[in-house]
Amino acid sequence: MSMTNRRGARFFGGLLRLAHLGPAAACTALTVMAGWSAASRQGLSQGETRVRLARAAAAMFLAQISTGSLNDYFDRGADSVHQTYKPIVRRQVSPSAALVFALATGFAALAVAKRCGRSTLSVMGLGLASGWSYDAGLSRTPLSWLPFVSGIMTVPWTGTTAVRARAERGVWMTAIAGLLGFGLHLANSGPDIARDKVAGRRNLPVILGLRATRNGTHLSLAAGMVLVVVTTPKEGRSLARTGAIGCLALLGMDRRLNSFRRTDGGHPFVLPVLATGLLSAGWLAGAARRSQPSGASDRSKAIGAVHL
Repeated sequence: MSMTNRRGARFFGGLLRLAHLGPAAACTALTVMAGWSAASRQGLSQGETRVRLARAAAAMFLAQISTGSLNDYFDRGADSVHQTYKPIVRRQVSPSAALVFALATGFAALAVAKRCGRSTLSVMGLGLASGWSYDAGLSRTPLSWLPFVSGIMTVPWTGTTAVRARAERGVWMTAIAGLLGFGLHLANSGPDIARDKVAGRRNLPVILGLRATRNGTHLSLAAGMVLVVVTTPKEGRSLARTGAIGCLALLGMDRRLNSFRRTDGGHPFVLPVLATGLLSAGWLAGAARRSQPSGASDRSKAIGAVHL
């Protein structure tokens, strides 16, 4: 392989690491699930829904890549001391290239969101502004939770508005997403408390301390779990309960392992993310269940009686 090809491969590999594809894929999956759930419950056209969900997924994926890349750009100084495996620190990607990549993917996300309609564009704009403000400085302040929570809140709304579904139980959807976002913020930042103290940061986990942050993670996700079960329509409540049970089991495992510390290149963030994913899957699958019209229900009972 020539020197040019090796440099190109190194640069491309750096961009992939800069993109934080795992979190981007997780948020994209939640966007698609939320849009599918709303469309299914309201009986919207499947063909049209698929096209709109594909656009929403592309917009969310690009927005998450932008947010993750910009975070590495602004954190490059601290990363050079504490996280030397990051692509900017390893000089796989220059700071200027990382900034261009973050801005380009962000504006591309807005362009794709615009194709979904004004509502989706507005929601995507709020989500992107939340992510960028978190990266640019709020992540280092006592308000670190605010952009993280507002950003997570926009994820299910992006899918819902993209398919142009009515916002049924919109207040509850926002509340659940907010609780999950708060828990994930604590789970994401908690393992970095010691390093953030050394760097002089005063984000919420630093103020709370390790134990309170860890407890806050579990309490916030548990509160979201309760809301999911209580607010899911009865037609899909069994699915919501299944997701909640899986979430509770993973939170119990996370508590038992007591591994709330970061290792080099690793992060004890997997179990809370998986717990949130299971809960979200049960929640949105349950919410997708449509209530059967009373006439149809009566006919079904009559047919069953005839067969009996």
